[in-house]
Amino acid sequence: MLTWINENAKWVIAIFAVGIMLGLLAMDRTPAQNHQYPIGRVDGEPISYAEYDVRVKKIVENRYKDTHLEDEQYMKLRNDVFRSFVQQALLKKRIEENGLVASVAEMKAELRNNSDAVRNMVGQEAQQRLYSIQSSATSKEDANARIQAYISTLPQFLVDSNFNKDAYDRWLDTPEAYEWVAMANYEKDLETMSIPAKQLQMFVSANVHPTTLEAQWSVEKRLTEHELEVAVVSGDDFQAPAESVDSLTVNAYFAANPDSFFVEKDLAKLQYAVLPVVATANDDAKVREYAMTLYFQLKDTTSVANFDEMARVASEDLTTAAEGGVLGDYTARGAWVKEFEDVAFALDSGAISEPVRTKFGYHIIQSHGKIIDSTGTEKVKVSHILLTVTASSETVDSLEQILTSIKTAVENDNVKFEDAAKAKHVPVRSSDWIGRGDMIPELGFLNGLSAFAFVNKERPDLSDSKVSAVLKNKDFILVATKTDSLVAGSRSVASFFSQIKNSLLAKKSAENAAHYLNSVADKVKSIPSVAPRDTTDTTAVAVADSGANTSIEKVKVETITASFDGYVPGIGYANPKLYNVLKQKVGEWGPVITTDRGAVMVKVISKKVPLESAVKAAVQEELVNTWRFGYTTVFNEYMSAMENSAKVENNIDLYFKD
Repeated sequence: MLTWINENAKWVIAIFAVGIMLGLLAMDRTPAQNHQYPIGRVDGEPISYAEYDVRVKKIVENRYKDTHLEDEQYMKLRNDVFRSFVQQALLKKRIEENGLVASVAEMKAELRNNSDAVRNMVGQEAQQRLYSIQSSATSKEDANARIQAYISTLPQFLVDSNFNKDAYDRWLDTPEAYEWVAMANYEKDLETMSIPAKQLQMFVSANVHPTTLEAQWSVEKRLTEHELEVAVVSGDDFQAPAESVDSLTVNAYFAANPDSFFVEKDLAKLQYAVLPVVATANDDAKVREYAMTLYFQLKDTTSVANFDEMARVASEDLTTAAEGGVLGDYTARGAWVKEFEDVAFALDSGAISEPVRTKFGYHIIQSHGKIIDSTGTEKVKVSHILLTVTASSETVDSLEQILTSIKTAVENDNVKFEDAAKAKHVPVRSSDWIGRGDMIPELGFLNGLSAFAFVNKERPDLSDSKVSAVLKNKDFILVATKTDSLVAGSRSVASFFSQIKNSLLAKKSAENAAHYLNSVADKVKSIPSVAPRDTTDTTAVAVADSGANTSIEKVKVETITASFDGYVPGIGYANPKLYNVLKQKVGEWGPVITTDRGAVMVKVISKKVPLESAVKAAVQEELVNTWRFGYTTVFNEYMSAMENSAKVENNIDLYFKD
């Protein structure tokens, strides 16, 4: 049986793959009854699952063709597509409210300026028509004749190898151009969405008018170079003990600043009993047994199997499988793991090894010969077939049974979650606060976690249970129970406790650093000045003896050049504290400044102002960039505000729960 499978491996795998695809289409969706649930709602208006699904599939087909996407990548893609529907719905609403519509002139301009998009859409429609003609033809001759007749009717810009813009523009002026389904769809989008959205963007961004004076002020500050001497004390060297900030302190800070700590989205805390999904010794033995079967098949002189074809069909190294398993050109020692390398260099040309175990799995190696290069280095060229060792379905099933028994004990026998897990020797861990769609960092993405942790009004039954269904990804398998929850819009110290405490501890550490720097400030001020880089600058400080000892414990002193939007150690990038520091009098040390990183003292050694011509050129560029980027920024902020104020319901978890 195994011999037959190996000889017919490519067809077995092809049939198996089709079965998997059909299975995937039939599962992976909880609400299977005619998709009665929308994929989500925006201000009560449903988002069609069918339209959402089509968009996801098109993106996968066009952008990720022949690429394997992990569950986490699919989750991100689904969320990104969902957000695009939300934004589209909000834009459509604003467009209708403002009565925005594209004019004929605007639409013609868009069509003329987007010839690549039009050619692509019309070209795809023409290609589909050609496929239809070919499939419906009664003979090869009939197909050729009908295809040639159809091609003769196509617009010239689609047929010519070199794109003729004039011919394209002339085609746009003919009625035939608008008989294409693709053109009708594109026109509808331009009229109802794309062009009105641009109009809305112009209205929203109308107040973005940078002035020359504003630009000049910004440019002069940015181009003025300041040579600085900076003394920094890190708060890490003066860390406040954890017990110096207790719960009373945290609660008092929260009470004084409640508006800074409201919950932006629904949150939950979970306990979970988790087991790693790892291969057992039995799984390893089965993979080795299969690897030996392939090896014997390759060594069998009566078999039609060859290494190249076997690698293409059986190897799990997807990068090399398509090339028949070839691992690049001639390679010297040091490129591969030792177990693989020792066998590869020991094989004679054409020889095939028995399965070799490495951390990647089992390899069957074929040598293509060795050479000695001009430097005397021995190199070998090989191909390999890789069979990875992963947990078998039997292993995963046994883990599921353990976790299912924990769920049963909690729900049917009223046993505490931790006690039920302990009885099965399964470790229990606790998550931090997570939001809908978030991951528990150490576990990665788990389908169905959000559906259990957060109540959805479409399917409240999914989160009714005390314990989740068994959830799994390629690395972990677990069951979870919800220990706490918070509703969006509430204010709770619990979800921000760690954040507030860490912030207060960091502040105390910075204050300790500032106290220390104040105590050694006189030593810092006695450090000899360095020579300014521009000795012709009239604001430069006189040079003192540079041979003196500048070593001060826990104080780092360095000389740097910075501008108002540059970086200064201990202070960071452009911020108000940096602005005040750079306004200090040249030649004098400023006061100790407490920052979120620790404490710092700064002396301005010299200032170098930019040339007038450089300022003038930069001002013009600043005006253009401020308009261009400010225009986009304002509209993005407008869109974010719309999203934040809209009532958005996300039902992705209902469709992709399993």
